[in-house]
Amino acid sequence: MSTGESFHSKHAAHYDRGASGATLSIAKIIVRDLPLPITDDSNILDSACGTGLVTAVIKSKYPTARILGSDIAPGMISIYEARAKENNWPSVSSAVLDVRDLKTLEDDTFSHVITNFGIMAPTFQDKEAPLKVARETWRVLKSGGVSIISTWAERNFDKAFEATALTIRPNEQPYSWDIGGDYCRGFYLMKQLEEAGFGSLVEVKSAKGKVEANSLDELVENMMFFKDMFFKGYDDEELARVPDILKEKVKALEKFKQTEDGVEIEMVAWIGVGWK
Repeated sequence: MSTGESFHSKHAAHYDRGASGATLSIAKIIVRDLPLPITDDSNILDSACGTGLVTAVIKSKYPTARILGSDIAPGMISIYEARAKENNWPSVSSAVLDVRDLKTLEDDTFSHVITNFGIMAPTFQDKEAPLKVARETWRVLKSGGVSIISTWAERNFDKAFEATALTIRPNEQPYSWDIGGDYCRGFYLMKQLEEAGFGSLVEVKSAKGKVEANSLDELVENMMFFKDMFFKGYDDEELARVPDILKEKVKALEKFKQTEDGVEIEMVAWIGVGWK
């Protein structure tokens, strides 16, 4: 089991809360702006489905939609299946599959393939992951089908994690999601889709999402679910200092703001669309 797969399985039960609505905010935009309408004939793949956020958004608008949710982390799939059962979603199935290798899925099967932030996670172990993901997306799409892939352009809350780590360990390079290169640039996502088989039938746009909570204390508490990633190896004394420091670093972010409903940090995503 890879590091990414292990982390997501271990923390699956807390993942949605820890994300504080970040991936959900983009999922809502993707489903709202679907370039191909969902009909009774649609067959949808929620690839790298996590706990089922995209599926939940689709089901809220299209209750009878036929959806397969797939994810590499068994812990995520367990929650996905429980959510489907709890909500009594019809026509939903699931599979444990690597987004880079949808090996049990046949060619030309789906009308829609939605990969909400699943393209970048494997890149820490596999620099060719984005192209592999895009190729598999193209392979399993029907002719006339559409692929939608999102990835972060600006994950602004990461800056608060990094600043906190530097405060506690000023002489140590902090953990960072920034893998360098052009991975988080829009033209890079477009290039992967083009080379995967979509050719010129590609469009990439930016979308503003956000992490949010009822209060700053709640937001920082949620963010602490990722302490094993950003503060791995810290001792108990160091970890005890993290919440208060993190709170100050979040407040100092340029994209942090207080609203009538609580607090939020603006995020920016790229959404790539490819037609087959």
